Amino acid sequence: MLHGVIPIDKPRGMTSHDVVFKMRKILGMKKVGHTGTLDPEVTGVLPICIGEGTKLTEYMQTKEKSYLARVTLGLSTDTEDQTGTVTATSDVSEVTDEDIDSVITTFPSDYEQQVPMYSSVKVNGRKLYEYAREGETVERPRRTVKIYSLKRVSEITRRDGLIHFDVEAGCSKGTYMRTLAVDIGRGLSVHAHMSKLVRTSSCGIGLDRAVTMEELQDMDHRQAVVPLLEILKDEPSVDIMDAEFLFRIRNGQKMPKSDIMDSVEDDEAEYVVFTHAGRPLGVYYPHPDKPGEMKPYQMFNIQEAMK
Repeated sequence: MLHGVIPIDKPRGMTSHDVVFKMRKILGMKKVGHTGTLDPEVTGVLPICIGEGTKLTEYMQTKEKSYLARVTLGLSTDTEDQTGTVTATSDVSEVTDEDIDSVITTFPSDYEQQVPMYSSVKVNGRKLYEYAREGETVERPRRTVKIYSLKRVSEITRRDGLIHFDVEAGCSKGTYMRTLAVDIGRGLSVHAHMSKLVRTSSCGIGLDRAVTMEELQDMDHRQAVVPLLEILKDEPSVDIMDAEFLFRIRNGQKMPKSDIMDSVEDDEAEYVVFTHAGRPLGVYYPHPDKPGEMKPYQMFNIQEAMK
C-alpha cells in the first residue's frame, strides 16, 4: 500500500470530492482524502493524502498556500468571481498603473476579510451559499487572515472598459482569493472581482511536482508520492536510538515535555517528529491541558509507512 501525498494538478470543472473519487479508482485504495477544497473553476495543486498520509490532512490544511489570481477592475459579481452575476460596475478610466501598484505593495499582511456569501461557511447551522441561493441576506463572519507575499506578476491591460492584471499571493489557511481581489478594488475605490485562479503551491508542494490524473494512470504510482517525512520536513525531528524511549513513543505514551524538547534545538516548536531507522513513528505536540507534557498528535504504522 502507498502512503504519503500525491499532488494532483486539478483540472477545471472538477470538485475536490470528484478528484478523491477518481483517485480511489486509479489507486485501487479506499484510504484517500484531500487537504481542503478547491472550487470547480480553480485549477492547480490539490494534495491528495493516501494511506498513512490521511493522518496529516488536518496538519496540511494549516500550511501556507500560493496562488496566481487574475484581478479584474470595473465590475463586481455576487460570487466575487467570474462565475457570478454582475452586481455593479465602475468607471476605471482614472485608475493608473501607479495606483494599482501602490495598493498592492501597501496591502496589509494581516487583514480582515468578510467571508463571501457564496461559501460553505456555516451561519446558524446553514451554509452561506444556501442563504444566497434562496435570496436571503445574513450577517457574514469576518476573519483576520495573513498575506505573506503579494505582488503583481503581469502587465496591466485595459480593454472593454475593464482593467486586468495577475497577482501572485502567499497566504494562510482560510484566505479567500476572490475576496482579496474585491478588496484590492476597494482600495482603488472601484468594483472588482477575481476572473481566474490557479493554486501554484500547497503545503510546500509546487505545481512543478503535481501530476494530472491522466499522467498518474499511466505511470508507476510510487513515483508521484511525496513521502510522509518530506511533508513534515519543517518540523524538528528526533531519530530514536534508546530502546526504552523507542518503546514509549512507539506505544504512543504521553511524555514529559522536558524529555522531548531537550532533544530538539527549537524549544518553542509546535510539533516534534519521531523516527526510527529513517521511518516515521509519529508526531507529538504539547498537551492542551497539561503544560509539562506532550502527547501524540498522530501515530504512524511504521511497518507500512515506508513500503
